[in-house]
Amino acid sequence: MQLPKKIHTMATKSYGNDIQFDGDREQMHRQLFSAVSHDLKTPLASMIGSLEIHQRMKEKLSPDKKDALISTALQEAYRLDNFVTNILDMGKLESGMVKMRKEGVDIDQLVRDCLTNMDNRLQHCDLDVQAAKGKFVAQTDPSLLSRALALVLDNAVKYGGAQPKITLRYYAEGSEGVISVQDNGKGVPPDQYEKIFEKYTRFAKSDQQSAGTGLGLAICREIMQLVGGSVTVTTPQVGQGALFLLRFAL
Repeated sequence: MQLPKKIHTMATKSYGNDIQFDGDREQMHRQLFSAVSHDLKTPLASMIGSLEIHQRMKEKLSPDKKDALISTALQEAYRLDNFVTNILDMGKLESGMVKMRKEGVDIDQLVRDCLTNMDNRLQHCDLDVQAAKGKFVAQTDPSLLSRALALVLDNAVKYGGAQPKITLRYYAEGSEGVISVQDNGKGVPPDQYEKIFEKYTRFAKSDQQSAGTGLGLAICREIMQLVGGSVTVTTPQVGQGALFLLRFAL
């Protein structure tokens, strides 16, 4: 994974323990600009290219070719929508606009609804779902918990192997509910277990084809903290994928 380099700067303001750094702010702006430039331009270019070919050559293209072009444009539209959603979600979370609405949530139903909503994203994955034994209900915010799960699943698709294989389990453990998501990618080095939840932390392009903005897991952690839970990652065995655990109160 490629991590932001630390920049040593002089403090510009200091009020007790509250210190701001011009260099850190400038670095954040550069990272955001880079992410926006890449993740807006790339899917837009692909969408425009596919649709232009379809429009100009529709009389000569076979039905299969037409379907492939439309499918490519649609996939890139989903990718663009996901990027914009992440940017907006992070802004709302950081501004305190998102509030938790606690209610009794059937976790089995929540997981199934989330998978249905992500059907297009997961359609090319080998998905193994291991449901809890017996029904259990959590006192949490269903929309927020579902969003956190979707972000972890999206990460598993992005960083899984050439043919993503995802194992999803959910169960009760004492007074907590647990949802685990394991992929079949390269895994996460132990010294980066915490760093990958920081904004703009992402795999280098040389490691993965689609690096992304590095916001998804940062948003996931913000959400899990908001609902009084947690998200962690480990690599149980070297080279056998990352294992994410979402924990929340029952």
